[in-house]
Amino acid sequence: MESRRRFHYRPICSAPGCREAAVYKVGALWSDGPRRELKNYGMACPEHRDALLARARANRDGLKLEVGEAIGEVRLYRLDPDRRDTDLESVRDEPPAAPRG
Repeated sequence: MESRRRFHYRPICSAPGCREAAVYKVGALWSDGPRRELKNYGMACPEHRDALLARARANRDGLKLEVGEAIGEVRLYRLDPDRRDTDLESVRDEPPAAPRG
């Protein structure tokens, strides 16, 4: 049985200048047939999640796939140190973060 792997680092938000802890991975499921992984478009804190998601969707639209490759919709995935990327839970209906005051 495979042992669980935990993060050995604290993921940081990918927004320029942000040093907050990331709670989301921005990604899209990718496959070339036999392999499957979560294509990483960045990490996001609650405050920057929507902006990073929009940027990733624009980047994905320009992606050129090779024959046999497939890529899914760009989504937010809740980071979980006990799960592999392809097992992360997609976050669909969670409201965006409230602005900090």
